[in-house]
Order: sequence, then C-alpha cells, then structure tokens
Amino acid sequence: MSDYYLFDGSGAPDPDVVRLEQMLGRWRSTTSAPLIATSSERRTANAERRTTYFGVRFLGPALAAAAAIAVMVGVTWYTTASPTSAEATVGKGSWQVAVIIGTPRIGADALVGEGRISVGQTLTTDAGSRARLDVSDIGQVTVDERTRVRLVETREGHHRLALDRGTLHATITAPPGQFVVSTPSATATDLGCIYSLHVNDDGSGLLSVEVGWVAFEERGRESFVPAGASSRTGRINGPGTPRFDDTNEAFRDALDEVDNGRDAGRKAASLGYVLAYARPRDAMTLWHLIPRVDPPDREAVVDALARRVPMPAAISRDAVLSLDRDALDQWWDTLGLDEATWWRKWKQPLPTGSGVSSKKSLATKSRKPTVGR
Repeated sequence: MSDYYLFDGSGAPDPDVVRLEQMLGRWRSTTSAPLIATSSERRTANAERRTTYFGVRFLGPALAAAAAIAVMVGVTWYTTASPTSAEATVGKGSWQVAVIIGTPRIGADALVGEGRISVGQTLTTDAGSRARLDVSDIGQVTVDERTRVRLVETREGHHRLALDRGTLHATITAPPGQFVVSTPSATATDLGCIYSLHVNDDGSGLLSVEVGWVAFEERGRESFVPAGASSRTGRINGPGTPRFDDTNEAFRDALDEVDNGRDAGRKAASLGYVLAYARPRDAMTLWHLIPRVDPPDREAVVDALARRVPMPAAISRDAVLSLDRDALDQWWDTLGLDEATWWRKWKQPLPTGSGVSSKKSLATKSRKPTVGR
C-alpha cells in the first residue's frame, strides 16, 4: 500500500484498510475537511492575537484610570461648588434650634432634640414647650410657651424674626441694627442688648429691656428704650412712650391713657398727672412725649422737662416746640443717657470691612453699644 493513500487517497490501498473502510463506512463524515493554514497565514494570525492581547492589557488600565480621574473631578466639583445649594442653605439660610422642654414644631414637624429652621419657616410652641434659637453667630433667642415666630431673613449683618404672638427673650452680642424682630404693631431693632418682647393675640405688646438699648419703631414713630425701661405697643398708635420699670402703677396707667386714650378729658387729666409726678429720672419719658402730644399741650411738656433737666443754652424753645431734631437731640444729650448720635447711627449701614467684631462682651454692651468702631 502506498503511504500517500492514508493522507490523500492516492496510490494502491492495502486490503485490510479497504476492509476497515467498508466496515466503518456508514459512520463516515459527510462534511468537508477543515482547511489547514499555511505557515505564513499562521504567523499573521498569531501577530493579530498578540496585538489584541497587548492592546486590551494596556488599554484597559488606561481606560480605568481615565474613569477614576473623571470620578475624582466630579467629586471635587460637587464638594466645592455644591455648597451654594446645600451647605449655603444650612449655613446662611437657617438657624440652629434646640428643644428646652416639650415638643415645639417647625411647620408641621415635631422637633426632637435639635434641628434647623430655614427662612420662611415658623416655629410654634404650645403650653408645654419652649425652644432656643441660635441667631447665626451673634446671639440667642429663647422662645417661651404659646409662641409663634417666623424666620424672615438671615444674612451677614442682618437677621430678622417675625413674632406673631407669645414671648421671646433675646441676647445679642453684635453691633447695633443687626437683629430685628417684627411684630404686628412695631419693629424692635436691637442696639446691642438683652430684652424681652411679648405680643398679645390682638397684636398689642410689650418690650422690656434688661441690658443696652432697643429701638422700637412703626410708621415713623420712634421709641428708644434703655435698660430698665419698657414700652407698650398697639395696633393703632404703634410703640408707646417708654417708661422706667420702677415707676408706680398710677404713673404707668396715666401714661397709657396719654398714648392710647380716646376720651379728651381723661387724656388731659392723665397728662397732667404724668407732668406733675415725673421724677428727674423720668425726663427720658417727658422727652419722648414732646412730639407725641397735641401742639396745644406741647408747651406744658417742654416746661415739665425743663424743670427736671434745664434746656441747653445752645438751643431755643421755639426750635424744640417746632420739633427740630437737632435741638431735641442736644437736649437728650443732657439727660445722662449717653449722646443721641450713637442711636441715630443704627439706621445707617455699617461700612464694609469696618472690622467690627460681633463677639463683643456684654459688659461693653451694658454701657453703650458702639457703631463701626
């Protein structure tokens, strides 16, 4: 038998091979034999496989590194740019709130432990709850029972609450004018102090100052309330005439009648009582009364004040009667309650970069708040 017969069927077959072919022929494959690549084709295929292997081996890590860099860039952008929406809202648009007792509510949500109140939200306490607000970094406000307050605005140098009803106690250690509380009948502007503010259901209220000063204003009517004094407020006439808390009840009632009474006879009698029984210390009250009484009564008030604290020689009676502000302020300066110029300045914004620290001591505040120093 030719050896080539087993490879390509050429040559004479061996009889045994023929017999085996006949026995196994029924299981013979009918498909074409596979093509065997030449050596040149095999080299080309191996080169392609190597290129693919090394391309994946080195390109894969490069792609992974690029993906990691993209993730890092994204995270860096989020942590540096995102605070304008997330952290800035918490830091500049909200205050820290802590429960003192009970379960106050921020909006409809019960407050447990600590939380935050954002601009536009309302904090409400019931008969059994109290809370404490951190006024940014310049002070604290304690909210008593049965009180409703709303955070109106908070930004650097200006923070505002609205007290709809109830009582709050504020302790502020900042330059004048940075903390404001609106009520239905007057607006209290802190001049660096400790004070309490109460609002009744009808919108009337009472401001009591313990340390420093508070400016109480509504529709151009101003009351500058020093430590140890109070000022009532009403929906019709706004802030009342300030009086020291150690005045007797009859004096306080008479002053309330002068501010809010409607009966002309009773008002006249009450004014007469105030002018007759005012102490030298009550010159502060008489000074506030000058622009508040009717013109026919103004001379009597000016005379009563002059008996307690003589009118400065540099001003004229006519200037005071015509409500000249400079003349009135010069008379104020002689009352022993510091000069009027400092509390006039609270309406003016602090100069940018003035370097005023909001961490002033209460000892300094109890003497006199300063502006822009």
